[in-house]
Amino acid sequence: MTGSEEETVIKMEVDKVMEEEEDDEEDENVNDLVELLDDASEEEEELVAQKILRDERIGIKALQVKERALYALTRAYCRTGKHELIVSENILSNQQYYFSHTTKAKIAKVVRAILDIVSTLCKDRLDVQADICKSVIAWCRAEKRTFLRQRVEAKLAQVLYERHEYQPALKLIDALLLELKKLDDKQLLVELHLVESKLHHALRAVPKAKAALTASRTCANAIYVAPALQATIDTMSGILHCEERDYNTAHSYFLEAFEQLDTTLDDRERAMPCLKYMMLCRILDSLSKALKLSAQGGVGAKSNKAEVDISGMISGKQGVKYAGEDIEAMSAIAAAASRRSLMEYEQVTEKYSHELYDDMLIKHHLLFLKEQLLESNLIRIMEPYSCVELSHIATLMEMPQTIVEKKLSQMILDGKLNGILDQGKGQLIVYEDSDKDMAMDKGLQVIGNMDNVITSLFARSRALRTMMA
Repeated sequence: MTGSEEETVIKMEVDKVMEEEEDDEEDENVNDLVELLDDASEEEEELVAQKILRDERIGIKALQVKERALYALTRAYCRTGKHELIVSENILSNQQYYFSHTTKAKIAKVVRAILDIVSTLCKDRLDVQADICKSVIAWCRAEKRTFLRQRVEAKLAQVLYERHEYQPALKLIDALLLELKKLDDKQLLVELHLVESKLHHALRAVPKAKAALTASRTCANAIYVAPALQATIDTMSGILHCEERDYNTAHSYFLEAFEQLDTTLDDRERAMPCLKYMMLCRILDSLSKALKLSAQGGVGAKSNKAEVDISGMISGKQGVKYAGEDIEAMSAIAAAASRRSLMEYEQVTEKYSHELYDDMLIKHHLLFLKEQLLESNLIRIMEPYSCVELSHIATLMEMPQTIVEKKLSQMILDGKLNGILDQGKGQLIVYEDSDKDMAMDKGLQVIGNMDNVITSLFARSRALRTMMA
């Protein structure tokens, strides 16, 4: 080793030692920032965080303190309602000095954490969340942060779904899926297909919702899926099976999701809807069996209360943990369905309208339950009669005659009731169910088979004439 090389090595070692000493000094001087942030009250948190972020120290511990200050400033803005300053103060303008000394991965983590804070503290302000996401996306495009932009766009699609802006959300997802499929980002694909399934379900496009959910499950099979995300997938599977009137399968999916959320994650807020869905499936399945109604809405029959078993839907432990108006509402619906009481059903839905009608799935299937109860009550009232006045039926049902007449005509057209309406006399004439005469069906079947035989013989004769010619 020459003398010049030795001098270079010694100089590098000295510079390294000096840098370490400077870092140590800086680490010692950071304690004042930590104490300042820890001792700040909620009223002082905004000013203290801004002061820390203006500090010019850029050591490792200083950057960690500034990261905490960013989160504190975001929480302060959320508490005071200064939502428009979150992006401008934290990311777009004042913090370029901080971000210039931070890695891209760290910046992405900070931005996602800020969005999570806003989503938690401003849960009901979906317009604020959407505006912040759009501002971050614009900043990501300007800074060419592709991966971070894709994450934020997925978050924006979820916010748009919660705001019931379904078409803009679908348009955003379609464009984003094209990019992600090229990159093969399985984790984000799982989440995005799941949001797409929710959007199609909200638009009542169940086949498309099932296709999107299948794509999400396919991507999920190739990676590790967190319990919270797996519970969301199971919940969506249960919802789609419930839409197809397959209540037993839906109940099993809801049970899987509920156990994940209740035992593994202890997330009561997300577990409550799953428990309500489980109760809904039991109610609808028991009532369908008791009324002998098929999944597609078959012909109603005489009801037998002994066939309905809705008791024991929740265990004692769950009943204590999740006790509240939500469980009371579903239990009251179960009692009304068990007694086939349409009046009691109306009273329950009026009393617990917030708990029952705020959820789209429960609202939709409670309307189906109401139709079942109405049909079963009408069939039970009409059973002893061959001719009955509509006014008498309306009096017994305690409903307006026009609604009863409309429902009876619908049941006659759907084949659930064998009879006719005499509107001139205001009467319903019920025909007795007679055994179907199979002679006509058998005769038509024989004629169809003969036609097939003659057609086959004609084709063979034509082929023989072609060969002989």
